[in-house]
Amino acid sequence: MTPDTPLTPAEETEALAAEQALGLLEGDEAREARARMDADPAFARAVCDWQERLAAMAEDLTPVMAPARARQAIRERLGHATPPLSNDPAAPRPWWRGPIGALAGLAAAAAVAVAIWLPGTGTTPAQPGYQARLESPEAALAVTARVTDRQLEVALQGQPAPQGRDWEIWWIADADATPLSLGVVPRDGSARIDLPQGLEPGPQVQLALSDEPTGGSPTGQATGPVLAIAALTSM
Repeated sequence: MTPDTPLTPAEETEALAAEQALGLLEGDEAREARARMDADPAFARAVCDWQERLAAMAEDLTPVMAPARARQAIRERLGHATPPLSNDPAAPRPWWRGPIGALAGLAAAAAVAVAIWLPGTGTTPAQPGYQARLESPEAALAVTARVTDRQLEVALQGQPAPQGRDWEIWWIADADATPLSLGVVPRDGSARIDLPQGLEPGPQVQLALSDEPTGGSPTGQATGPVLAIAALTSM
């Protein structure tokens, strides 16, 4: 047999099995060889035979430590090391790697901790907003109410109250609560009212409008008829 003598199919299979066992195949050739091992038991057996032969040969070898230069090159190729003298020891270190950077990092961490744990300094989660529309076709009354950030905005949408009268707005916390006056509806435009402490907006709250003398009820309780009532709903 000369180097130019073509291999027989059996010899080609044997050579391919040896290359697969040695890990010499790459890319498509390696994928095709693995697929053939799955589909061709004889070829898989040939690969195993080569692996056993090579393992037996390795047992007879005496381990030799690779030269330091070779080990360094391998570590660099794997990204586990940098070339010697690639970093100038005399070059100034970036400020963030020095004591100033460490102190700045500690200060930033402390600021974040303070912002999270101290009351009133952290970011307050946005509260849900609510709205209501109070209407009375008989009284040509239409008022919209919006509650955001513990502030009630009341806007007149229809005709104002007759002369000498005001529409007073009441906060009813729940079905069993006593109505609490929040003031009178402006005669035009809108007005903002800060919610008193203890009033928590929610779907259980109802707003009501009553017909009162100018300036509102003199008794703190509704003295005129209730013209409209509506529950708060989420915006």
